[in-house]
Amino acid sequence: MKKILAVLLTAVMCTAAMIGCTDTTAETEPETTADVTEQTEEITETETEEMTEEETTEEVTEPVVTEDLEAMNAEPAAAFTVSRAFGNDMVIQRNEYIRIWGWANESENGKRVEAEFSGLHGAAVIENGEWLITLGGTLPENTEGQTLRVFAAEGAEYTFENVLVGDVYWVIGQSNIWYPVSYILEEPKASEEARNVEISDDLQIRLNRTFAGDFAGLTIGTDAVSKNVVNRRGWQKPEKGAKEFSAVGYFTAIMMYNKLDRKVPMGMIEFDGNGCALHAFLPNEVRDALNVSQKQSNGTYTAAGVNAHVSSFMYNHGMYAFQNMPIKGVIWYQGESDLGNQNNNSTAYAKRFTAFVEYIRNAHDQLNHDYPVYMVELPPIFIAFDFSDVRLNMGTIPSMCNNVHISSSADLWKDKKYGEGEPVKNNLHPYNKWEVSQRMSAIILANDYGIGDLDYTEGPVPMSYEISEDGTTVDVKFVHVGDGLTAYGDSIKGVRVKLDGKTSYVKPASVEIVDKDTLRITAKSKINYVSYNASREETFPEKITLCSSANVPCAAFGFSVTGVAK
Repeated sequence: MKKILAVLLTAVMCTAAMIGCTDTTAETEPETTADVTEQTEEITETETEEMTEEETTEEVTEPVVTEDLEAMNAEPAAAFTVSRAFGNDMVIQRNEYIRIWGWANESENGKRVEAEFSGLHGAAVIENGEWLITLGGTLPENTEGQTLRVFAAEGAEYTFENVLVGDVYWVIGQSNIWYPVSYILEEPKASEEARNVEISDDLQIRLNRTFAGDFAGLTIGTDAVSKNVVNRRGWQKPEKGAKEFSAVGYFTAIMMYNKLDRKVPMGMIEFDGNGCALHAFLPNEVRDALNVSQKQSNGTYTAAGVNAHVSSFMYNHGMYAFQNMPIKGVIWYQGESDLGNQNNNSTAYAKRFTAFVEYIRNAHDQLNHDYPVYMVELPPIFIAFDFSDVRLNMGTIPSMCNNVHISSSADLWKDKKYGEGEPVKNNLHPYNKWEVSQRMSAIILANDYGIGDLDYTEGPVPMSYEISEDGTTVDVKFVHVGDGLTAYGDSIKGVRVKLDGKTSYVKPASVEIVDKDTLRITAKSKINYVSYNASREETFPEKITLCSSANVPCAAFGFSVTGVAK
């Protein structure tokens, strides 16, 4: 009986210790809590078809142009404002809706605002003090900076200069996304390529960063959202913005930009929340649907976890203000603060993240609805913190959510001595951001641009399994195996199982590759749970050896093969 991997029962290995992600006063705001009590979900018989990357729920629609007779016949507004999501030197997503929005005094209701850009025009009538224009068409990439003009009555006009058309990515996470380029430039152990990365305004890379410190003065952790962008830095060119921007975000951008022959401008929008668990990034609706957080008497939502942040504030005051702006995809590096299982943070990670992705894809309401999401696998760690259970949970997300990709990391970080005497620095914030970005950019280029082959750039990821009648044999089927699954070295290392009625991991009786994409795991008694790369310190190929024919490591994974009743 074939089954699609579902929300899993991850190893109860994590300590409940406070995680040492860099924290600031502005980041101690409460996080959202979904009180998901189930640690596994029983897979029903209707869920037997294997999910493939080609499957999609995308409904292709055309832009709803807001240049209608009602708008053009309306009186022009005397005054209005434009969202700070727009600015000089920005990048607009190519081949997508082009929306411009903002606000006006209620006295301007019923009046007109217009916009024009690169030969396209649109208009909208102000309603309830808000307006949103969709221009009459989409545009291909354009490396020639142009003027975006938003206007109404004489004297009521905004112009934004040097606006490019290219690809825009959200770069989201906690301290390993926050980890800036400047840290790499000062890190002698970082690669020479990373320390000498090009930072020049000649690059058509544009950066827009929002971090938790931008929320100072706001009441966070409630249902309230910031409709306008809270950061006042706006869009920045590399010479001004790169050093404080996410190293993973900037390095990935420049690698893709160069591989695309510098013909596609890159816009990177960063949202970082140091020390924040996943629930801090969840929209209000997702938080409530999953019952992640508890509402306090002061109106804030909080959740148990390794850090005492309020819920939803990263979305409410960071991402919400950009959700009308179409994007190419999302780069995600987060999960360290979900270690342990307070509030099911680790074991419910896959379910919560899938709900988050489904929500933001709908909120963006764009032509490319099921845009890709790229996740950095949490690396090995050699100090007290243990995010292995999150890593196991994360590896099942591609089987639950279409077009989600895992950038494996077990071979990219092995410096056990790094930062000795400085435990917060040791491996919690590895300096391998260049190497992480190399693998990430290769996966994105293959998936989004047809440069390379995803089967050879992304490591194997489990998508389904089949269990024998007696429960002692499990066949796990993978995607992205290249020419076929391979054991690096003489044998497959790193597979562990839990047997019926047991809670500890044991080695299976045998592990063998029985088909190009299939791994067979056999035990002497009924198997309850299957995992790969379940230890926090396991590195490839020293302790784990499963990979594709291109020697890209298999992503960590862990899942129940029997289902547990709620």
